[in-house]
Amino acid sequence: MIKRITILIMALVPVTLWAQFAPAQDQPGTTAMHADSSAFVAWATGCVAEPGPMNITNPSGGNAGTGWPASNVIGYPEGTMGVTCLGDGGRATVTFASPICNREGPDFAVFENGFENAQTPGYWFLELGFVEVSSDGEHFFRFPAYSNTQTTTQLGGMGCIDPSQIHNLASKYGAMYGTPFDLDEVPDDPLLDKDNITHVRIVDVVGCIDPEYATYDCQGNPVNDPWPTAFASGGMDLDAVGVIHDIEHFPAPDEPPYIANPVDDVIFNEFPETIEINLEGVASDPDDPDENITYRIVSNSNESELSVLSLGRLLRLTRLSGEESVAILVLRASSDGQSVEFEVHVIMHYVYDGVDENERDRVSVYPNPMRDVLFIEANNGLPVQSVEVFNVTGQRVISSRGTEINVSEWDAGVYFVRAAIDDKMIIRRIVKQ
Repeated sequence: MIKRITILIMALVPVTLWAQFAPAQDQPGTTAMHADSSAFVAWATGCVAEPGPMNITNPSGGNAGTGWPASNVIGYPEGTMGVTCLGDGGRATVTFASPICNREGPDFAVFENGFENAQTPGYWFLELGFVEVSSDGEHFFRFPAYSNTQTTTQLGGMGCIDPSQIHNLASKYGAMYGTPFDLDEVPDDPLLDKDNITHVRIVDVVGCIDPEYATYDCQGNPVNDPWPTAFASGGMDLDAVGVIHDIEHFPAPDEPPYIANPVDDVIFNEFPETIEINLEGVASDPDDPDENITYRIVSNSNESELSVLSLGRLLRLTRLSGEESVAILVLRASSDGQSVEFEVHVIMHYVYDGVDENERDRVSVYPNPMRDVLFIEANNGLPVQSVEVFNVTGQRVISSRGTEINVSEWDAGVYFVRAAIDDKMIIRRIVKQ
């Protein structure tokens, strides 16, 4: 009911069971938030109230709320008369210009118009309410509410509560002080998007401890609050809902890309051999539906046996010998200034080239590394029938019958020399400085 400062005598005050939660607004450690706090960035812009009966045991007595319109909830709190009254079990659903979002700490606060018992300091007249949130206006999820107030004796219509015995119940604090709510405390559910809360619903606690009418906290305890309040201003008096975090003022942080489709192991069975890998779709970025992701090579664990070239989203791998070997590549996918690294494992099986070691020793390819001129000679005196040189991408750089090749204009890097001698092909790897 509406708080009347002129009340001098209060009903019986319950004995404290134990203090477990944050204390009243004027005590150290309180979580109360004054309406003038700079933490508030917005206020409710809409409210639909559905008041319950003035007395749930006598529904024919009519509903509460007459003269206390839902429009009173919109905007900054007034602290006393500018409220909407919910009656027993009634509710009000509040909306906002910008959806509330889940960020560090409390995300919104609910204001009522409670006041301290002048005869018993530390106890407050608080008409409580459950708080629920929704991201679609259809499915609502309740904050886990706790009440350690005694349940052996019914609080009277003007009974009072120790605020340190309740948590996640609206109206924990007095007029002009909001009760904060942190969306992290609502259990996760696929139907709830905590970064897009469009509706906050406050449901009046029916303070009756009779099991036929009682409402319960998340531990199954009846919530004992002032009851009955059989008049138009009975039930919780919702004053305002202040927004601490919303999408307009606290947009979602950019999420980094992630690996959606890891690259399978790359296996070389031939030599020479080049394998191209399309990286399209390997990484995905939830903040970038157009997938403007770039890739680059971070490291290659076996540069002596594997050449790696990144061409946009195409990865070109060329093995540099026919020896058994492995390599681990580390690549980085980047999008909107954030990145994720991933590995590509490469396996290179041994490939016999048909030339035994004795025959291989009969050919000299020098100098290696080369700078200006490359020489090819057969140590057994046989003529060199042909010479072909390939770069690491498999492109032929030159084809010649000569044994002296000018390489001064070639780019630095790894090349392959394929020489035909006595109708046998011998392949050597060389480096251009």
